[in-house]
Amino acid sequence: MASTSESYRAAADEHLERAQDLFSNESYHLCHYLAGLAVECHLRAHIRARTPVFDARHDLELLALVADFYEVVPLSRHDRFSAVFSDLNRRWRSNHRYFSERQFLDFMNDLRAEYNVKGDRRKNLARTALNHAQAIIKQGEAKWSNE
Repeated sequence: MASTSESYRAAADEHLERAQDLFSNESYHLCHYLAGLAVECHLRAHIRARTPVFDARHDLELLALVADFYEVVPLSRHDRFSAVFSDLNRRWRSNHRYFSERQFLDFMNDLRAEYNVKGDRRKNLARTALNHAQAIIKQGEAKWSNE
């Protein structure tokens, strides 16, 4: 069964909601993964609305370009969203689903992500991914709100 723009949007919403639940339940590694997956699904919804061609890449910055995501972003916010996509793309990989929490933290150590931030590092990593995902999906929903 082929995914539609609407099925990708529904998956994005469900993944984001589940990521929020996981964050509340202190399941930070899975929260991080689902937040990134929610963004990927949301971008695929934008792409599917334009073309039936499936792009198998998981690079969020490239998917945002293919999706013409910036068409729904006010020009004054392009730099902000470019930074958000860049940061999330650096932190999130589709293969994180295969990582143990230790492997995930090792990956983040290599990136030096949230390295000098006070508090629970795992929580901070998940919060950043979740905040990025919420911002992207909220902005991206403008496409459907304006139609």
